Amino acid sequence: MLYAENSIQEMKKEDIVNKLSSNPLYEQVFNRIKDSVRSGEYKKGDLIPSEKELMELMGVSRVTVRQALKMLSDSGIIETRKGKGSIVAVDWKSILDPGELRDQAETYWHLFEQSTLARRVIEPSIAKQAAIMATEQDIRQLEYAFEHDSEIDEQAEPSIRIRKGTGLQSFHGCLWEIVKNPLLEPVWNAIVLPSNEIRTLPLIFPVDQELNREQVRIQHGNILEAVKNHDGEYAYFHMLVHCDWIYNTYKQYFDEFCR
Repeated sequence: MLYAENSIQEMKKEDIVNKLSSNPLYEQVFNRIKDSVRSGEYKKGDLIPSEKELMELMGVSRVTVRQALKMLSDSGIIETRKGKGSIVAVDWKSILDPGELRDQAETYWHLFEQSTLARRVIEPSIAKQAAIMATEQDIRQLEYAFEHDSEIDEQAEPSIRIRKGTGLQSFHGCLWEIVKNPLLEPVWNAIVLPSNEIRTLPLIFPVDQELNREQVRIQHGNILEAVKNHDGEYAYFHMLVHCDWIYNTYKQYFDEFCR
C-alpha cells in the first residue's frame, strides 16, 4: 500500500484552505483531497495523511478534518480501515463534482425510495408463501444463497445452483423462485431491479459498510430460519422488519448526503 506524500504535503497551508472564504473549511478540505485524486496525485489504494497530519498540513481543527473525511467516505472516495487509516477507494475517473454527485444521488434516492416501498408491500408475502411452499431442495438453495449472497458460483453443485439468466440469484431472488410463479418475474423486474440501479453511483452504500453488512446477515438469517421451519407468519414478520430497516437506513444516509 502506498503513502501519497507528493501532493498535500508539498503545499502551503494558505494554498489549501481559505478561512475568509464563504465555503466551509471542511468542504475546502474535502475538495482539496478529492481534486488530488482526480488529478492522479492520489491513486486507488494510496493511504492519505492521518487526521493529525491533515490538521497540521491544512491548518484546521480535528472536527473540520473529520467532517471532510466523512464526506469523502460517504462519497465512496476513501475507505477508512481501523488500524490502517484512510485509503483511496476509487479511480479518479469515477469521481464526479460534489454538486453533480449530489444531484445524481437525489435522483437515485427517489427511484430507490419508490422501489423499496413497493417491495415492502410485496416481499413479506413472498417470504410467507416461500415458507409455506419450500421443499428440502428449495431450502438447500436458500441456504446456499444465504452463504453466497451474490451471483451464484458457476462451480456450485448443479443440484443447488439457482437458475441462471433470470436475475434472481440473490437471497431475495431465491425466495421469489421458491414461489414458482412465472407471473412474478415481471414484478421482480419492475420493483427490485430499479433499486439495484443505485449501485451505479460511486458511493459506499449502507449495506456495504461493515456494521450494516452484519445486520443484513442477521435479518436474512432470521428469514431463512422461518422458511426452514415452514413458519409463514415469522417469515412475513422478519421480511417486514428487513424492508423497514433498509428503507430507514438508506433514507438517513441520503438525507445526510444530499442536504
